Amino acid sequence: MAAELISSRRNPLVAQVRALHQGRGRREQGLLLLEGSHLWQECQRLQLPPRLLIATPRWRESQPWLDPALPLQLVTAEVLAAMATTDSPDGVLALLPCPGASQETEAQLAPSAQFVLALDRVQDPGNLGTLLRTALAAGVDQLWLGAGADPWQPKVLRASAGAALELNIQRLENLAPGLALARRQGLQLLAAVGKGGRPYWELDWRQPTLLMLGNEGAGIDPQLLTEGVLPVTIPHGPQVESLNVGVAAGLLLLERWRQGLAPGPGRGESPTTELSR
Repeated sequence: MAAELISSRRNPLVAQVRALHQGRGRREQGLLLLEGSHLWQECQRLQLPPRLLIATPRWRESQPWLDPALPLQLVTAEVLAAMATTDSPDGVLALLPCPGASQETEAQLAPSAQFVLALDRVQDPGNLGTLLRTALAAGVDQLWLGAGADPWQPKVLRASAGAALELNIQRLENLAPGLALARRQGLQLLAAVGKGGRPYWELDWRQPTLLMLGNEGAGIDPQLLTEGVLPVTIPHGPQVESLNVGVAAGLLLLERWRQGLAPGPGRGESPTTELSR
């Protein structure tokens, strides 16, 4: 049941929610902030129970099917705006327990992982959110984040359209041990580079693969481009030095689908079973 309507921006809950805008607040509270109806719908689809749902009376009235057992706090539109990171929140926020990937860990490769995306120091939240969404669409089994932007900050969650909640994400201090682990497990290791790599369409993406993408400005740390890591590139015109990492990811990750390999049970069917040339 909903508690009494909060109408003052001085209410302690406002400060608590605003603290979740920052990584320190998320770590201290063990919560992340989801903004908007779309992310709330993703929570419901994935059966992720919220610690607290915060909504305006108008939004609540538009949801007659909402489970009355959910922990709900009603607030005025002005109070909700004070809590949100967006300029025009659509009436609902959800506080969700942080997933296990909120802290850096040692690299672990899931036994069934056939397609792994490793990101080296991707800094821009919008880029990271786009990458997460593309990774989910491409059937990536596991995603390793080597430093860079926090996947649980509100802007990343919005840009990923909820994909961050569904992916198997690990945050690593350094990608090198993970690359070594993937090599021992028989995955081919590919690293996207601006120039000098093999054209990506010449590779066989049907075999177990790890793809590594780098920082927006500096690219991949040269220390990660060790023996056994094959540089790949997307040929393009000389008018630009390099492609945006999110754009490059779309071409590279979806090449696995183009070559006719469905990414795994329950994630859809590939339109063809033969390698396209």
